[in-house]
Amino acid sequence: MKIRTLLIVPLALMASAATCPAGELVERIVARVNDRLITQSEFDRRVTAAQNAPNAPSDRTQLRKDTLEDMIRERLIDERAKELGPTVSASDAEVDEAVERVKRQYNLATDQEFDAALGSSNMTRDDLKRQMRETITLQKVIGRDVTGKMDVSDDMLRSEYERQKEKIYRVPPQARVYEIVIRFTASDPAARERAVARMEEVRGRLASGGKFEDLAKEYSEGNAKNRGGDLGMVSQGELLPALDAAVFSSETPSEFPAPVLLPASIHLFRVTDRKTAGYKPFAEVSEDLKKRIGENLYDKRFSEFIQHLRREAFIKIYDPVLAKAEEKKG
Repeated sequence: MKIRTLLIVPLALMASAATCPAGELVERIVARVNDRLITQSEFDRRVTAAQNAPNAPSDRTQLRKDTLEDMIRERLIDERAKELGPTVSASDAEVDEAVERVKRQYNLATDQEFDAALGSSNMTRDDLKRQMRETITLQKVIGRDVTGKMDVSDDMLRSEYERQKEKIYRVPPQARVYEIVIRFTASDPAARERAVARMEEVRGRLASGGKFEDLAKEYSEGNAKNRGGDLGMVSQGELLPALDAAVFSSETPSEFPAPVLLPASIHLFRVTDRKTAGYKPFAEVSEDLKKRIGENLYDKRFSEFIQHLRREAFIKIYDPVLAKAEEKKG
């Protein structure tokens, strides 16, 4: 699970914030991470927030397991932040900017609206700022110990390009295509014959030196009529199968393929500027490669980072169902 799914969106928690029952004096403990406790009320609030999130697991047990895992990771990263000290601390300016982003995100134009939204969930600005400070600090730890150690070399990019180009970066044959379309009623054989005869008239004028673009403006009933039938650059696979076969026939490529008769129309093409199939050049896709490699590498490095923190920590889960799930995972 990536850190971006682990970190809390503060106002999502606002929707589920609640105080403990007044009569409850002893708080149940769900888990312990070193000297840090995860209480039942805190855990329940996080589960409530998580179940309202997009793509939340429908299975309640899985939701609780995922939520506890997130909270354990947060405790581990927070402990690491304390080890690193001021280098990863969130400044007041960073916290203030983060709060302003939250206000913009939720269209809270005035301080009064903002305070009302917080108050309706039993939160104050100080509560939100504390959460944002924790979140920024966690992000800085990840930036230092995970993202900052990801090195994507040019050799790695080129190797990934060769590995993925057939699947991702293949470019199909292309051509500049001009079209003349004559339509008819599918259920009217006489209308079909008239359309075919009219298209033969077009072909005769082409053979006599007529310009395809001029004839398209005169005869065509297609959307590109006013552009002289110009469909622009077309890739193989973009047209209807019968039309595609005529334009990109590998056996008899021609500037003027034979007309194609469909159930309710007849089509004549002019095909120029043919380009064979190939691949997008490395320089054009290098940024996309960096993103793809970076995401996969991030997942790997983050998982390794968390596993290292886990090995160095004391973790005890007191909830029997969650403890059993942890044992199975181990």
